[in-house]
Amino acid sequence: MEYQVNINYRFFAESLKEAQKMARLYVRHILNPKPMPDSACSPLEIAQRCSDFRKAEKEHFCVFHMDTQNKIINREIVSIGTLNASLIHPRECFKTAIRQNCCSVIFVHNHPSGSLEPSAEDITVTKRLKNAGELLGIEVLDHIIITNESYFSLKEKKLL
Repeated sequence: MEYQVNINYRFFAESLKEAQKMARLYVRHILNPKPMPDSACSPLEIAQRCSDFRKAEKEHFCVFHMDTQNKIINREIVSIGTLNASLIHPRECFKTAIRQNCCSVIFVHNHPSGSLEPSAEDITVTKRLKNAGELLGIEVLDHIIITNESYFSLKEKKLL
């Protein structure tokens, strides 16, 4: 989980020793790290959250489940396929989303070949998933292809 600490604290002290004491007290009693909300702001951030399978030798198909504010509820790997294919079905892709009352989803899969270009099947599957999502009332926000080097967002390229 990502955390944030904001430090904007100025003070005066009579000596270095007193300043060190005041700084320690400030850190101990006032400065509290707070978890940042899991919000998906960009395809890059989503791709970075998939570092565990960027270099995988088999295709992994992953779903990010989102709430009404596009905050991530959870991430689920739906399928692990072969070197160049992943068997997926809308039933598996939306099962957890329905159970958790998700508002939307983001799909991610890796290309072990290193090519970022979506295959014809990638585009067909994305359209099929988008249509299924529309029937279920669950919006498909994006489908992102990742490699070890980069990512490709079908939404950014207007293929979704």
